Amino acid sequence: MRFTSVFLFCLLLVFITCQSVTVEYPKYPSTKEGRDLKQFLNGVRTVAFTLEPMNSEIWGHESNRSFILMVPGKIYESFSKDSYFKILDLKDRADILEEKELSFEGIQKNRKKIGALLDADAILYVSVKQPESQCYVESKMDYLALGMAVLRVAAAGKDRDRQLSRAASSLVNDPIVKPTGVRKVYIPIEANLIRIDSGETLKVVISKPSIIFNGVGDVSCPSILPSLSTALDESISEIQRRLSPKVESEDISIFTEDENPEVEALLLEGYEEIAGENPNFQRAKAAWEKADLKAKGKSWAAKANLATYYFSEGDYQKAIQFYDEAIRLGGPEDDYLKELKELMAPPPIEEEATEEK
Repeated sequence: MRFTSVFLFCLLLVFITCQSVTVEYPKYPSTKEGRDLKQFLNGVRTVAFTLEPMNSEIWGHESNRSFILMVPGKIYESFSKDSYFKILDLKDRADILEEKELSFEGIQKNRKKIGALLDADAILYVSVKQPESQCYVESKMDYLALGMAVLRVAAAGKDRDRQLSRAASSLVNDPIVKPTGVRKVYIPIEANLIRIDSGETLKVVISKPSIIFNGVGDVSCPSILPSLSTALDESISEIQRRLSPKVESEDISIFTEDENPEVEALLLEGYEEIAGENPNFQRAKAAWEKADLKAKGKSWAAKANLATYYFSEGDYQKAIQFYDEAIRLGGPEDDYLKELKELMAPPPIEEEATEEK
């Protein structure tokens, strides 16, 4: 009975002193573009989104005006769900910025005000101009007709010549390659990601048109509004690829043990802030900063936890700084902290042959 009590106490001690949380962090492509993006974003996570006002009066076609209503929501929702950023919408926030100031120059001028009021690191300013489209007919493979022809040939059996003749005849009536209606859509989009602190800007201009096919054999032009929606989705995806890293996750240990009971209590307080249903890394950071201050900079656990916070924010420079400080203090988890540092090492740049063509 006594052995069981001691064993359970040891398990509880391990649970209290070192626990893990799932931390999301940015993963950059192994290209020069990816390395440049990593250097630009360093620490950028919360982004305020705004769209340059779109004047519907110059967009003559009714479907274009419907498209105007579609644009803001599509961009906001897509970045909110699929990008690394925490997106805040500036729409209808006249208390922060009047509509007359919603220009690139106005955003630059007021960026620090926006950052202070929204606690944002950057502003995503998107400009969408009137789409252009053209229709034409192009030959397209009908894979269903091809599959049927292959099956007929395979089933020819003994009466092969007659069956092959029938298969050839059917291809005349239902050819494998059929004229099909195509709409080429070009949506001029420019996206600027503006850092609040420095005003430095990363610009993406979409110049590639989208090609939308009708059903195989239907020579009519694809409908304009669904085509615009598809083209917009493709453009947003390209903007995300060039402005936002992918999101990876890692189970990382959070350390809550210290010789000083007051420091230990603050370390545990920080862990509890991120262990519940509504994790709050900001409050966790504040608790760990207090622990670091209480320990007069001598708590390796506080340093390691703060490094993990900056790692999750994509601020690799500060994360590495705190991991190094934790390692220098000689804690028991030096090898583990070194492994975490390796996650932030810049990958070797791969050849981008396709972009050089």
